[in-house]
Amino acid sequence: MYMNAQHRDSLFIGTYPHKIRVMGNFSTSFLQLDDGISTYIPNYPLNTGVGIAIKNTIFSLNAGYGFIPLKDKNIYGKSNILDFQLHNYGQTMIFDLFLQKYKGFHTEKESGQFDEFFSDMFVMQVGAEGTYIFNNQQFSSKAAFDLNEIQYKSAGSWLAGGGAFYYRTKGLENKTENVPSQFESIQVGFNAGYAYSWVINNRWMISAMGKGGISLGNTVENLKKVKLETYPTAYARFSGNYHKQNWGISMVVIVGNKALYPIRNSELSLTAVTMQLSYVKHLDSFFKKS
Repeated sequence: MYMNAQHRDSLFIGTYPHKIRVMGNFSTSFLQLDDGISTYIPNYPLNTGVGIAIKNTIFSLNAGYGFIPLKDKNIYGKSNILDFQLHNYGQTMIFDLFLQKYKGFHTEKESGQFDEFFSDMFVMQVGAEGTYIFNNQQFSSKAAFDLNEIQYKSAGSWLAGGGAFYYRTKGLENKTENVPSQFESIQVGFNAGYAYSWVINNRWMISAMGKGGISLGNTVENLKKVKLETYPTAYARFSGNYHKQNWGISMVVIVGNKALYPIRNSELSLTAVTMQLSYVKHLDSFFKKS
């Protein structure tokens, strides 16, 4: 039997009939730098956010605010952070946008020891990533990571994608002599992987997505000399969902790892981590009929 590529298998995927989706969440995000000797992380905050989306329109609004540093700033220092991310889960594609600027990092040491704080250490990541879902008839990324559809039966899909990223660093306190304290680099890459949603019962579901690939690029200075290097990349996305007829709770974790500098015997990798706990309410109207 012929099946159109855009057709959804109703035995596997269902939609919410409601017109409005209201979201509230707690989240935290950070960039972590590793030079093979030390790990550097910022004093990132706990964020709270709200959002609203109207079905069959382009209207979608999300706003958030970071208000609680998770570590004592008198010990771990104060980090200046701008972290904007957009994750769009579609029927056939997943799109991710990043604008992340972090200034002020501390090292992680053994328990009981004070961490060193480097107030001038700066890392920026700007980029976009797209992922194509091959089995979009039976696997729903909206159900897995956005609570915007319902996955009735367990299903998985092969994935393929790619993206482009710009990095900028200043004041690196790394112990690797071959890596300069500041540089700019550009990378363009391709990746592939697999995603799977395990429907435990009609309320609970666990989903996982993993991709690996290669990026091409170099520092801006070397790109002007037409010198390209290859970098390994890895992505992972996990979620645990509980949903009922018109509301649900979701925990999503997104992790991305990339090598930053093209020196074979020097490790300099950047890991981006986002964790979000969300409550979603599906409505037909904000006001009850009398």
